[in-house]
Amino acid sequence: MKFFLFLFSFIYLFSLEINIDYFKNKQKYEILTLYNDKPFVCKKNVKKIICEFNDIPSTPVFKTNSVFFNITPKFQNKKFLLIIKIKGFYQLKNFNEHLYKNALINPFKMQKTKKWVVIASDKKLYEPKINGLKFYFTDSPKPFIGAIDENGNPINEESGDVLKYFEILSAYKHHRDVTAEIDSFVNTYPNSVFLPDILFLKLKILDAQNDASDVINFGKEWIKKFAFDDNLPKVLLLMAKNYSKIGFMSDAGYLFQRIINEYPNTKEAYKAMIYLADQLYMMGDDKKAFKFYEKALYSTNDIEIASLAASRLAQRYMDKGDIKKAIKYYEKIYKANKNYLLKDTQKAYELSKLLADHNAYKLAVNIGEDLIKKLKKLDDLYEPLEYNLANWYYELGNYEKALYWIERYLNEFPYGDYSDAMSALRDKVIFQVPEKNLTKQLQIIDEILKKYKGDIAYKALYKKVMILYKLKKYDEILKLENKIKEIPDKIFKNKKEFLNKFNKKYIIYLLKNKKCFKAINLIKAKKIVLDKKYDENVYKCAIETKTYDIASVVCNKYLDSPDDKIFIKWMKRKITALEGLRDYKNLVLAVDDLFNVMKKGCYEYKLKKFFALWKLKRYNEALKLAKELDKTKDIRNTDAFIKIVNRALKNSDNLLAATYSKKIIDLQDKFRAYPYSPFVEFTYAQYSQNKKEAVKVLKSLLNRISGEDRARAYFMLANLTKNKKYIDKCLKVKNSKLWKGICRDAKNLF
Repeated sequence: MKFFLFLFSFIYLFSLEINIDYFKNKQKYEILTLYNDKPFVCKKNVKKIICEFNDIPSTPVFKTNSVFFNITPKFQNKKFLLIIKIKGFYQLKNFNEHLYKNALINPFKMQKTKKWVVIASDKKLYEPKINGLKFYFTDSPKPFIGAIDENGNPINEESGDVLKYFEILSAYKHHRDVTAEIDSFVNTYPNSVFLPDILFLKLKILDAQNDASDVINFGKEWIKKFAFDDNLPKVLLLMAKNYSKIGFMSDAGYLFQRIINEYPNTKEAYKAMIYLADQLYMMGDDKKAFKFYEKALYSTNDIEIASLAASRLAQRYMDKGDIKKAIKYYEKIYKANKNYLLKDTQKAYELSKLLADHNAYKLAVNIGEDLIKKLKKLDDLYEPLEYNLANWYYELGNYEKALYWIERYLNEFPYGDYSDAMSALRDKVIFQVPEKNLTKQLQIIDEILKKYKGDIAYKALYKKVMILYKLKKYDEILKLENKIKEIPDKIFKNKKEFLNKFNKKYIIYLLKNKKCFKAINLIKAKKIVLDKKYDENVYKCAIETKTYDIASVVCNKYLDSPDDKIFIKWMKRKITALEGLRDYKNLVLAVDDLFNVMKKGCYEYKLKKFFALWKLKRYNEALKLAKELDKTKDIRNTDAFIKIVNRALKNSDNLLAATYSKKIIDLQDKFRAYPYSPFVEFTYAQYSQNKKEAVKVLKSLLNRISGEDRARAYFMLANLTKNKKYIDKCLKVKNSKLWKGICRDAKNLF
């Protein structure tokens, strides 16, 4: 029988029925059907659907996972919910009842129904437009087709064989003995379309029971009845295996070859190659056997079959003493399909021991660590596997991992079968793991420091400092600095040199790890001078922490360099530091020194010099520099020019105020940024002698202002043009009191 359906499961909650059907043709998809004798609601919520029931089930309901659905039951506000998370694309549909029971097509979509269906797929679901037969008429009977067999004939879905077959199949998958139920099914439904499948299930049960003769005889009967069924190659394979078991090698070989020839590129064909190779190997024909193993391995796309073929090759090479080739195949299986090696825990343990016996410790520990994750502490293999993992890692030279498994074993099995051996191994390993050993020494030293004073304590403290220094635990040494100074010279020679060396190392460590505050504070506190190679780090950290005095000192080292590039780089940095220090006098001098060497790209530093001159109240020099700044059309000029405008207004230098207001206006228009509007436009309009340009500026300004500013602009336009229309416009401005009032007072003057 050729059915796409291969998963069909049931969960019963009162009368609620949940069915999941998985299909695979050109597209993978799954259909979830929910049916209840009482109407219920299902609602979409992004990538999940929530179905709500008024009744709470009396039996427990567990999570269910399938290819596209994750179904989770939940109780909330005395209601039972099913939360269905969906992977991929989906459609939600509902049906009030069987279509054929109602002669009328319901014209609206039901909100609460007895039956809901969710269709999910890995690709977008396409709902075809109907081009053929259309059921538009409300009085026409509705079409209904139930389940059909492979010939397209309807199956009565209310008949018991459908449900009974899937019930038996589900029980078989849960390892129940269903032999009697199969016999009963055959007697009750002798003409069922599921007969070939149910009898094939019985054949598999006989094979599991190692009844070779029964499998062969039953297989022959099955073939007579169902010679054209899809399960035929599987039946032939079972028969061939059982012929081989009872020594009928020629019959087995014939069937294996038949499967290989008649069903090429199928799972059964590749399995037949492997089983035929087993038979040939046992008969002494190694050459042919290896050819079939390799053909199965390199031809199949099925990872389980490839793993089976590779494991057979590994076993055979191990038998022959070719350990390198055997290990190569085991490594292939481990990389591609490690679960194949781990599914039988006893065999996996024996394999890891076998590999270790042949010095393949790396693969042995990989398999061993994966295996122990699957075991529980009470499993027989757990304790010896921990013991072996410790030994294998020791042999591998990975002493840290060896120590981990030793300590884990002694913690879990302090009086275990291998505890003495583990303790002895730990004594060996502890000296191979320096960091672990030093840590334990620190614990011992701390105990001594608590118990003793005087020379013993000083010696212990000295040793502690040396260990901490080796472990780069600089913070802890820094905390002990005052105590270190107390250690007598006879115990700790060259203390000062050590502390100086330590402070430098610690600062360098902090700089490299960008712990700037700690590094700069230590430099200041200890007055440490580092080598030039760390100047970049010191400068950056000093700027980051706004410790501009240190940044300035670092820069000084390079200001007498004959290399122009080095001088320019560090002079720029010096200017940044002086800016931070607000040392404007030296900043002006530094900028002048920079200009003597750097002929291009000086704009930014001219700007810095301008602000420094302004801070120093050297206004004439600043004004002279402003003319140079004006040659570069940069929006930052507005910040300089506004200072000139404000000072000019303060000193009643209206012409200067108008001149630099216009420069700001032009820059703002150029860059479409208006940091100083409408102040500069009003200033220019008020003090400019070019009335025509002033009118133009005010008209342009109108597009960006409202309220009082807009009313003021209209008033100024009225004054400049002597045109009454601007007074009228001023009076229409909303949100203005002051300037609208001035316009009202001035109305009679026009």
